[in-house]
This record gives sequence, C-alpha cells and structure tokens, in this order.
Amino acid sequence: MSRHLILLAALLTMLTACGRSAPTRYYLLESALGPVQADGLPARSLRVAQVNVPEYLDRSGIVSRVDGKSRLIIAEFHAWAEPLSHGIRRVFQETLTPPLLAGGVSVLPSGDEDSGDFTLLLDIQRLDGNFDEKAVLEAHWSLRNRDETILGRGIYAAEEMVRGKSYDVLVNAESSLVRRMAQYLSEKLPPLMAGKKP
Repeated sequence: MSRHLILLAALLTMLTACGRSAPTRYYLLESALGPVQADGLPARSLRVAQVNVPEYLDRSGIVSRVDGKSRLIIAEFHAWAEPLSHGIRRVFQETLTPPLLAGGVSVLPSGDEDSGDFTLLLDIQRLDGNFDEKAVLEAHWSLRNRDETILGRGIYAAEEMVRGKSYDVLVNAESSLVRRMAQYLSEKLPPLMAGKKP
C-alpha cells in the first residue's frame, strides 16, 4: 500500500472519530409517587394551569449555575425529555392528587383546559442549581375560582442540597423542590377552596 493511501486511511479514520459526539442524555422531573385509584371523582375540581417559566429555563438543555453567581451553564448533552414547564405541571398534578382527592377535590388532567372549579397558576422565577452545593426554587402562585376571583396567592422559595457533580443528582434535587412546593400547596389550598381564611 502506498504511503499516500495509508495517510488517506488514517485521515478518514480521524475524521470519522471527530464526527461522533457524546450521546445526549434525557431527564424527567419525578414525583416519585405511585398511581392513584378512585372509584368515583368528587364534584369539585382543580385545574393546574400551564406553568410559566423564565426565558433562561425555557430550553431543552438543563441549566446550572457557576458558583451561585449569575453565570449559567446550558448543558449540550443533558436535556429535559419534555419542556420544563410541562414537567413541573405534571409533578404538581401527581403530587396534589392524593391529598386533594381525600379532601373532596379532584385534580384535572392536562387535557381539561376549559373546566375546573378552581385554577392554580404557577409562575416559576428560578429553578436551577450548583453541583456540590444547592438547587433553588423560587415561584409565585395564585388560586382562582371560576369567576377569576383570586382566593389566595403567595411566594414560595426553597433550597435543596446537591450532593455530587452529576446531572442525575441535580435533577433529583430539582424534582424534590417541585414536590415540596406541591406538598406545601396541598395543605394551603383546601382552606382557600372551602372559603376559609388560612
């Protein structure tokens, strides 16, 4: 084989290797709850509205911070398997269902957009974190009735330790933050829906 053919073969091998990139890994926020079964649904219902997320989070790549500062890292090969706003909404629906069902209110699935005796609106201000430090959730929430009257509103903020440098650990911490907010609201909402002052 001539020297030129050997060089050409080596060059093609290098180009082929350079053309491969690491496979993208996809992640979901998790509620960590099993399925709920009910023979019948209560007459009153709650709709979790589509969740607002800030523009910096409205992307497929998972966002993390550098040293808790304003500099962000947007992962190229670690992405959400669904829009983050959908994941937050899904976890809220799954987490709110058991306690509200026990209190006589059913949480509507995502397809029931035009119904619901009550509507929960979530405006996420921040959901990101630092490896080996903490993840942070900051959000505004409000509860409205069918007449669009605001029954209650508030601000929720929490932190969760991120014990490691992997995206699995970061996503688990963020899942925990979303679940904790949903659990907090599962106690806060029933008195508001019953017309009682919290």
